[in-house]
Amino acid sequence: MSLPASLPASVCRLRKAEIRDSQSKIQNLDSIPYLSIPAFQEMRFVTSAISTRIGGISQYPYRTLNLAYHVGDVHEAVAENRRRFCDIVGVDVNSLVLAQQTHGDRVAVIDESQAGCGAHRHEDAIPDSDAMITRSQPVALAVLTADCVPMLVVDPVRRAIGVAHVGWRGALRMIAAKAVLKMRDTFGSVQSDCLVFLGPSIGPCCYEVRANVASQFQHKFGPGTCILENRLDLRRAVEMQLIDIGLEEGNISSEKLCTACNPGLFYSYRAEGDRTGRMMSVIKLA
Repeated sequence: MSLPASLPASVCRLRKAEIRDSQSKIQNLDSIPYLSIPAFQEMRFVTSAISTRIGGISQYPYRTLNLAYHVGDVHEAVAENRRRFCDIVGVDVNSLVLAQQTHGDRVAVIDESQAGCGAHRHEDAIPDSDAMITRSQPVALAVLTADCVPMLVVDPVRRAIGVAHVGWRGALRMIAAKAVLKMRDTFGSVQSDCLVFLGPSIGPCCYEVRANVASQFQHKFGPGTCILENRLDLRRAVEMQLIDIGLEEGNISSEKLCTACNPGLFYSYRAEGDRTGRMMSVIKLA
């Protein structure tokens, strides 16, 4: 395949409002913008970043920086996009570990022997897992999202990290809380030491859910907490389950921009349909 040059900037450009409203710090605006995480920046032993949809070579409808192999995009385009993104954020693409996300509640413990799982083929990814944790420096944990909440967690005391992919099913199955509790049980992490960042996801402004889904959240999290008129605040559901297991509220920060409201910056399954790309959230022990 002949790889084309990057698509014109006019196809997918940042709007001033998107930059102004972002809770993250948008880096590298001139070529491949990505979101850095203020809460993690001062920790020199962690590298982390969240991609946007800008700066790649994927064609319509995946334009342009699609980082997922499993959505129907051209394999060579995704490979080049991953190389570009990893180069710009300082992560070896061969160190990536991704999972075959299934909206379940399995947390995988990753070691250095698994570096590269899912890095170059979806079929090689960690099976049936929506969260991963590690204390291994050679691996970079990554999740793919296009409306679901990507969670990145750091234990600065035990020097452990984790990621989770949280959709509405995963939120009801408490995958975010289970990831942190798995860090406690595996590495001795203390919940109140952990720092969490919730990346770009769909907001309650755009996330209308069916009545039976809304009722499940009302039952799980309480009336008036993360459901208002059948609109789901998915980020709040994640925050609540983390606080419930002992995380300090001040240790949880999040990107408030809605993926569905900002199609120039993010992919959105809800806004664009099933033929769209995925962003990548990555974290690695440096």
